[in-house]
Amino acid sequence: MRNHTIKGLALAAGALLVAFALSAPANAATLRHGTSTGSATVTGALPGEVLWTYYDTNQTLTFCTSTTTGDCDEGGNGDNIIRLINPNGSANVGITGESEQFVCAMIYVFDDDEEMGACCGCPISSAGLLTLSVQHNLTNNFILGNNPDTQTQGAIAIVASTINADLLTFGSPSNGQFCTVTQTEACNFGCDPTNGPGYAPVSPATGNLLGSITHNQVVANNSGGSTSGLTEVGLFDDGAGDPNNLVYLQNECGGLVGNGTFRGTCSCPRFPY
Repeated sequence: MRNHTIKGLALAAGALLVAFALSAPANAATLRHGTSTGSATVTGALPGEVLWTYYDTNQTLTFCTSTTTGDCDEGGNGDNIIRLINPNGSANVGITGESEQFVCAMIYVFDDDEEMGACCGCPISSAGLLTLSVQHNLTNNFILGNNPDTQTQGAIAIVASTINADLLTFGSPSNGQFCTVTQTEACNFGCDPTNGPGYAPVSPATGNLLGSITHNQVVANNSGGSTSGLTEVGLFDDGAGDPNNLVYLQNECGGLVGNGTFRGTCSCPRFPY
């Protein structure tokens, strides 16, 4: 699977840390005709820092009858794909003079019993695209089992936050994903979704994300059969989210990945080297 989340990993660690320290949300630059003169003020509501969606990958279609209880007339028909974009900072420092701004996508995956089964933090660079398979990135290491076909329905929360530069390491020892050795496998490139150490309250200053999910669905029709197809919809924007829920997400994630079973972590696509 292609991953465009990290560019320039060959840069020195010190240069990256400076870039993180200087990064800040910037107004959209006017680059018409290749010039960087002038600026355009962003108008309208900014995207929120907390996004939600649902997944339904392999739920068996049950036709509704007068005695049916639970879900019916709909089901999942295959993998769901999440795409996230980081609209913050500048992807071309040489043209705009503005810093690239990495944003962490802190991802929390729930089953249909509203229990969190996996979590992870994935970095996305400015104008970067992160593509995630629900079956192969998000549910294949669920705390309740590692078969992606057994976790077919649920909800996903995605929180946008800043990279924690104190957790970054480009040497050894590490957790194998550019985080210090004391961090779990849920931490990637300074993006740790747990309560150890936790991240600052989300706000426009910490960045935001845009995204969509592609559902592969099957729905009953009036002829007694069913119709299958793909739909791509935007993620639900929850603004800054419920502060109490944000604390819960971090604490529950910390409990999942800190239990010593090596389960409960979702995965980011591998960084390009």
